Amino acid sequence: MANLVLLSWPLVAMMMFSKLDIQRALILSILVGYLILPPLLAFYIPGLPPLDKSTLPTVVTALILAGKGKDARLGEVPAYGFILLTLIIIFVGSPLVSNLLNGDELIDGNAHRPGLTIVSGVKDVLRAYIQILPFLLGYRYLGDARGAELTCRLVVMAMLWYSILMLAEVRLSPQMNVWVYGYFQHDFIQTIRYGGFRPIVFLEHPLWVASLTATAFMFSIGLFRANRDARSRTIMLYLGWLLLICKSAGALLLSALFVPLLGFLRPRLALLVACALVAAAVLYPMLRSTPLMPAQRIVEMAKSVSEERGRSLEFRLMNEEELLVRAMEKPLWGWGGSGRSLLIDPFDGKVTAIPDGLWVIYLGARGMIGYLATFLLLASPVVVAYRAVGRAGKNLQTEHYLVAALAVAVAINIVDLIPNATLTPITWLVAGTALGNARRLMVSGPSAVQREAVSLALPQTGLKTIL
Repeated sequence: MANLVLLSWPLVAMMMFSKLDIQRALILSILVGYLILPPLLAFYIPGLPPLDKSTLPTVVTALILAGKGKDARLGEVPAYGFILLTLIIIFVGSPLVSNLLNGDELIDGNAHRPGLTIVSGVKDVLRAYIQILPFLLGYRYLGDARGAELTCRLVVMAMLWYSILMLAEVRLSPQMNVWVYGYFQHDFIQTIRYGGFRPIVFLEHPLWVASLTATAFMFSIGLFRANRDARSRTIMLYLGWLLLICKSAGALLLSALFVPLLGFLRPRLALLVACALVAAAVLYPMLRSTPLMPAQRIVEMAKSVSEERGRSLEFRLMNEEELLVRAMEKPLWGWGGSGRSLLIDPFDGKVTAIPDGLWVIYLGARGMIGYLATFLLLASPVVVAYRAVGRAGKNLQTEHYLVAALAVAVAINIVDLIPNATLTPITWLVAGTALGNARRLMVSGPSAVQREAVSLALPQTGLKTIL
């Protein structure tokens, strides 16, 4: 069943593009594909990275849009600019450099890790390019007012439907993936929190569900500021409650910080706080060993709230410390892939320090250069959105509230990458959409198109250029 669903996704995506306009089909093909396709399952094509729920919808969407050619053009797109283009090139190309610099074998007692080759480097470059494709597609096709509003609305709508499955798991226990696909995708103990269950549905971990719920919650606040109607208020309150039952302290605390800023104050203030948090996240490896990051005090505060959560945080920080020392042995370009940046027991070959946060994974595998390219690329929409909304002054329009919501959602996800690895294709798509809209507002100002145009379908194109 799971293999059949995964292999049939290209047909589903082509049907979407034949029935819907380009923007709507682009968002739904990546969003729905990630939400419902089976986790931890992939099929392999020689010379390509594994195609799974994170990569397959992206690749299929990009191929369909490439097949449409000129028919897919939706207007002029602001240039990337030198800095952004440089970050994209480094993000895609750094894995090749890391692989070329790690051709030596690693022998630790009974554990043996072979050297990397140019073949593995090219495969990692393809993997990085596929990973960033949603960012590029969002920037290219969703950088107008309609794209921003559609992104917010469709993510909110998707999570409203997803909440039915989430509530069923909270009540009955997380078994949705077992019932549909026949297997459980993670350690079941991770779904138990505070005397109850937290949902996982078809994602990799309950934290991923909480991260996407927080994203939808931020979008609902932006839509409420833009509409101020009872329906938007009800949806916003419902998603806030849904985030609460996800029982993820990180996503809940970050969202609670931005609720008053994004919901009641001027969006520029929310974006200023978002920029500060993102800057701290980007500089986290440097702050990690300074008095500005009092790790032990933070652990003690966490234990005062919850002894279990405090011990979990302490365990993560201890692992981070060991992995950071390992990463600094090759600080610029890292150890490359194949687990070379991990610490291995020389007797049984098992991993002795588990990497949880994406920052330490990227720092170990791609070095400081690859790490900075990734996090600065993700941070760019937040900074540009702050400048774009600031230029508007008091003349705020619907677009500014939606761009602020998009950027704040990206900022929350970036901060969440310190303790977790919750970077998904949806994060990249939202980041590209936010950056495209923010740069458009910087270059040409708010769109002259009325908001009602968002509900109008663009000219539809059939599948004749694909098949």
